[in-house]
Amino acid sequence: MQVKVQPGGIRGTVGRGLDLGQVIDLCSAFATWQGGAPVLVTRDTRPSSPMLAHAVFAALSAAGCEALDAGICPTAVAQREAARLGVGGVVSVTASHNDALWNGLKLYGQGGRALSSREGEEVLDLFHQGEFAKARFDRLGAIRPLDDVIERYVEDLVAWVARDRIAAARLRVVVDTCCGSAAMVVPLLCRALRVDLIPLGGEPSGVFPHPPDPTAQNLAAVAAIVRPAQARAGFGLSSDGERISFVGAGGFAPGSEATLPLLAEALLAGAPAAQARSLVASITCDSRIDALAARHGLEVLRCGVGATAVLERMAESGALLGGESSGGVALADFQLAFDGIAALARMLQSLAEGHELEELHARLPETHLRSLAIPTSLSQAYAAVARIRDSARGELSELDGLRIAVPGGWVFIRVSATEPVIRILCEAESAVLADELVRRFERQVRGHEGAP
Repeated sequence: MQVKVQPGGIRGTVGRGLDLGQVIDLCSAFATWQGGAPVLVTRDTRPSSPMLAHAVFAALSAAGCEALDAGICPTAVAQREAARLGVGGVVSVTASHNDALWNGLKLYGQGGRALSSREGEEVLDLFHQGEFAKARFDRLGAIRPLDDVIERYVEDLVAWVARDRIAAARLRVVVDTCCGSAAMVVPLLCRALRVDLIPLGGEPSGVFPHPPDPTAQNLAAVAAIVRPAQARAGFGLSSDGERISFVGAGGFAPGSEATLPLLAEALLAGAPAAQARSLVASITCDSRIDALAARHGLEVLRCGVGATAVLERMAESGALLGGESSGGVALADFQLAFDGIAALARMLQSLAEGHELEELHARLPETHLRSLAIPTSLSQAYAAVARIRDSARGELSELDGLRIAVPGGWVFIRVSATEPVIRILCEAESAVLADELVRRFERQVRGHEGAP
């Protein structure tokens, strides 16, 4: 039974844990919490998304909420439209970067902004109490389709970047949208910017050609085609366009861990970014962001894991850019949302300004990163983390997990918020040490070894 209900939504495996009753109850709690105002609904391309969307519409209508149907589009596109309309909230039917057997809901507040931690807990409290608003038969919420949502988003994005400069550069790029909802947007964006697009996974079919998380491994096809196609760069997006990673003209794919520092380098190479005073990075981001910030005289503000933690910190601090090691990034001067398509547009501008991805990457210090996901039950997962915490030596942080400083590097251990796994991430000054650290802590998680 693989399902997790959390303050920002629900996620689980379809037919093996994700229960329609829970989906309906969570939407009913959300409608009750936000007081019956209109809610914008969107979905990704997964085969199970129409089923869940119907459940969402039914729950919102039963609570007396008007449901605005944006159809298939990335979550960030829906958030932008919600801000334009000023609606009471957004429900996005998606499982983001998870495989096709997964699905779920993401909940957003007024105008499409991310729910704060407190607001998310309030919705969750209503869900557990099971007392929801119920409209009379003649006060049920209507379901109204929205037209041209993607077109308006593309217009806004084109106006935000240096359109004429990008068009004059006559760029050619490879973009893998993994047959997700971003496939509805990227061709329109490239056409508007006069960018020659070589699409991979360009049909919004929901039949993912590879896991829909833009890791270096999953972008092997992009890396293979960039140089033969004489493209200036390659890009990979998660299935709902939230995450992004980059590939250089020579086929080098540094992985989603490099997305935030590469985008920061691109921004700081341009005049508008000179006003930036701080960057927000989750606790899982490696030391490259610290080195970059020190070189440019910026402060790095660390936060917990996930979009909510990053966006809350950005809103508090006024930071221009924020993100985490998964490839999720937010550009505050466009919108406070994890928006991989906005990051793609801004990186096209950087390319047009003459900043090649390999050049940007060369400015970053070398580092050695490793990551591992270990399947486990929830009870065993927390017991394993507690066991390691109790026996750990050295500097220890418990911000959204367990971060242990070790000689020559660090290790971060966390129970996933969306999947039944423990994640291990580590950074080290050498490849040998990185390999040794991830092996050592894997043994500890599995209970085969004592203290670190």
